[in-house]
Amino acid sequence: MEKQMLLEDHIRKNKRDTFFICFFMVLLLFTVIFSIGYVFGFPPYIAMAIGLPVALLYVGITYSFSVQSVIAAAKARPANPQRREEKILIYKVEEMALSAGLPTPKVYVQESSDINAFATGKKPEEAIICATTGLLERLDKSELEGVIAHEMSHIKNRDILVATVTVAVVGAIALLAEIVIRSLFWTGGGRGRKGEGNAIILVIAIIFIILAPIFSRLTYLAISRRREYLADANGAYLTRNPEGLARALEKIRSNIPRDPKGSKTVAPLYIANPFKRSHKNSIWSTHPPIDERIRRLRSM
Repeated sequence: MEKQMLLEDHIRKNKRDTFFICFFMVLLLFTVIFSIGYVFGFPPYIAMAIGLPVALLYVGITYSFSVQSVIAAAKARPANPQRREEKILIYKVEEMALSAGLPTPKVYVQESSDINAFATGKKPEEAIICATTGLLERLDKSELEGVIAHEMSHIKNRDILVATVTVAVVGAIALLAEIVIRSLFWTGGGRGRKGEGNAIILVIAIIFIILAPIFSRLTYLAISRRREYLADANGAYLTRNPEGLARALEKIRSNIPRDPKGSKTVAPLYIANPFKRSHKNSIWSTHPPIDERIRRLRSM
């Protein structure tokens, strides 16, 4: 009972943090755009007037088309209820949605021998759960249930919103920084800034632009790893069977993807990185170590 209350406290905190994380990422993007404007000689008030609307517009557009983008990157298709494995998948998604008190997500399938799954969507009412054909072929019903409960937990905890916004911002910051660095290399530095004070600010702005992609990505990866642990725990709570998800993770650990599909940009959405399995605790990993995830599940 005590563990259940602690888990529910973590879930409530996770949902509160969602707003602040999204706000922080938008603010970071705005600061990068503002710094770029300053480096290239725009007055601060003009850089600010341009930066904020551009940041909000970009995130808004990305948010609006996020689901279509992820599904296209994964080359996924709607699940076919005429196929036995996919019919079971649809039933399990409906069952776990009922247990979680959520609307039933749409169900998609990705043609891949990898054992994997992910959730996406702008909100629970528009969520999607996608599983690979490898997962459907190699997991038993309790293991499949554990994976679906994990993904349902991401939806319930609003993790898909954070992932959508942060993936968009991290990608935009990296692209902008690359453009600015190349421009500065060819033009020989910023224009229109004279005086020692302005020169110092200019150097700080350039350093920030260079470091922002690294900082934003590290922030996102730290958030992603922490939320994977919570989704594991919450998924085990939904099924009342931590062993099912633990066994599924063991099979995922031993499975080396031969034909990873989709884009590396959306790799953090999966239950395990389809391009590189995480066996060590690294700040550059999209997911926490699978061995540690299994250990935590079996200690519940």
